[in-house]
Amino acid sequence: MRVLRGGQVFLEGRLAQTEIAFDEEGIQAIGSELDGESIDCSKLIILPGMIDVHVHFRDFHESHKETWQTGGWAAVQGGVTTVMAMPNTDPPSTTIEMIREQRRRAEASPVNFGLFGGIVPENLKSIPLLAPQVAAFKLYMGETTGGLRITRRSLQKEAFARVAETGKILAVHAQRLDSPSEAHDLESALELAVQTGVKLHLCHVRTQEGLELAQEAKEDGLDVTIETCPHYLFFTQRDLEKQGTSLKVNPPLTTEEDRTFLWWALEKGWIDILASDHAPHTVEEKQRPFERAPFGLPGVETTLPLMLDAVQREKISLARLVEVFSTRPAERFGFSTKGRIAVGCDSDFVIVDLGRRDQVRREALATRCGWSPYEGFLIKGWPVRTFVRGQQIFSAL
Repeated sequence: MRVLRGGQVFLEGRLAQTEIAFDEEGIQAIGSELDGESIDCSKLIILPGMIDVHVHFRDFHESHKETWQTGGWAAVQGGVTTVMAMPNTDPPSTTIEMIREQRRRAEASPVNFGLFGGIVPENLKSIPLLAPQVAAFKLYMGETTGGLRITRRSLQKEAFARVAETGKILAVHAQRLDSPSEAHDLESALELAVQTGVKLHLCHVRTQEGLELAQEAKEDGLDVTIETCPHYLFFTQRDLEKQGTSLKVNPPLTTEEDRTFLWWALEKGWIDILASDHAPHTVEEKQRPFERAPFGLPGVETTLPLMLDAVQREKISLARLVEVFSTRPAERFGFSTKGRIAVGCDSDFVIVDLGRRDQVRREALATRCGWSPYEGFLIKGWPVRTFVRGQQIFSAL
């Protein structure tokens, strides 16, 4: 048995000076003067491990960009103890065989995981067979790396209906690159959710009009969660004009007005989940001419530090940060023993030092792609220890 001592622990929405006794089986006790091997957390804050429900760990034919091993190390270095991997790998995670191989590689990585099953026209009738193998499903209504897009309305509706029958969450990339508005695309997904009763998760929502539409659907009783990503909180179209392909993402960056509204909606409670959309490509690939450069940027190991800095700049409360990046993702995607610190929960922790200042430096990154759009950002507040299933996987102390 080990005991985290001396730190402030995030319990039930607030910080409390207490101790945590834990082992590989989970949290055994919370209180004072607990028995066990001491781990000194003086002047530090103990949070539940972060849960990133939107990562692309590549591997397979794209292992030069990222693997489950390198992506897993990047995650735990960033205080993320659980990830959910998207299915647009090469080859894609659309068959039982491929999903099982994904699971085999994920189990050898240092991070907890869940897998999304990809939906294509060829596997629609197999969705009931795939359901026990995955945590959730993903449907691409807009363009994506890997070409898993379904554009025909009848097939989209069939996908929604078949996933609804399984009881699984359906995450949707609704935004189209040639669309007149994000709200127009989200409306299409929301209408199908109303018609089929599926549990819907809207990925990377990033405009005011899109958020307002999705929030209205939620208030009308639709079972829908709204996700946004850190790059929409920290960058805009103007940054894209200055920095070029390093900020080429899908869906694209938007306006300063949208960015300001996102921060408001995040603190207000409209946004349910924060996720990195970690989408690594090599420096050489991103340095191609703009039209040929791939969409996506790495973010799994910088999201928590960026947001801890934002907490101290009073852009968001610590309670809301834990809610959108740990507690709510756990609730939505069925990680019942994660996302909070309580007796009986998993011993997944991130211990952070809110006083630590450091720059995002390329040489310190764990991601295989080896770069970050946040390089040079001076951040106050960093993970210094990460525990996964009771084992210390990362330490900067």
